[in-house]
Amino acid sequence: MFLDKTEEILIKTRRNIFGQNAGGSPSLFSGNGLDFKELREYDIGDDVRKINWKVTAKAQRPFVNLFNEERELNIMVAFMVSGSIYFGSQRFKQELMAEILALLSYSSIKSDDRLSTLFFSDKEEFFMPPTKKMGALHITLEKALGLVPLQKESDYKAFVQYVNERVKRKSLIFIVGDFYGDIDLSLLNKHEVFAVMVRDPFEENPKLSGEMELVDPNSMEADEFVLSPKVMKAYHKALQEHDNKLTMHFDQHRIKHTKIYTDEEPFVKLSNLFRH
Repeated sequence: MFLDKTEEILIKTRRNIFGQNAGGSPSLFSGNGLDFKELREYDIGDDVRKINWKVTAKAQRPFVNLFNEERELNIMVAFMVSGSIYFGSQRFKQELMAEILALLSYSSIKSDDRLSTLFFSDKEEFFMPPTKKMGALHITLEKALGLVPLQKESDYKAFVQYVNERVKRKSLIFIVGDFYGDIDLSLLNKHEVFAVMVRDPFEENPKLSGEMELVDPNSMEADEFVLSPKVMKAYHKALQEHDNKLTMHFDQHRIKHTKIYTDEEPFVKLSNLFRH
């Protein structure tokens, strides 16, 4: 089953990236490591990925971008593991996170950058060392779809400590998770950090009432609740305060961020994240 879903996501990833970058470099974030110098006319043997299509169209003859230096980017995609990602009214958050991982990873490898992938709860669950091989994406995508996150909880303090101890080179770090709990990413300031929040519409606006037994997916402990309008109002308020505090934290520390819901396609929001 996971192999089928893996292939489905990979096909969708390639279609999204190549479909939106017709004539250009097939990547969400191509060019981040390039220092632009000037334009010149295309010569036989030039890399077609460096053709400036806008100038080419105006001049009616091909021009390429020249750069002072091409700097290989170090990119890490961090998949934050917790029981709460095993949920979804449209599709599981875990599946959406896997698709986001595929988009980021595929873009990185096609841009010829060094990609590492980390699955982290309160400890390292799995780590793929830096690579440029496309086969690594198949391995990490299968891992993302096949892992069982129940009875696990994301510890962001432990994650920050782990990254600072293990990642010595300045990197682009993409943190993909639902971002619940106590979160402080300020000590990752030597890196360029992107936060990709994955949520389900139902968890932010649950249509529940009456007596219910609810299970905490992080601990798998069950408890009975009476979900009155007062209780639901308090829930909404607490979640809003949590997310407002989180957004302020991101803005204060210049952490680029976006929120993607399980009923949305991630490619457009990721593209907008890099564009801004």
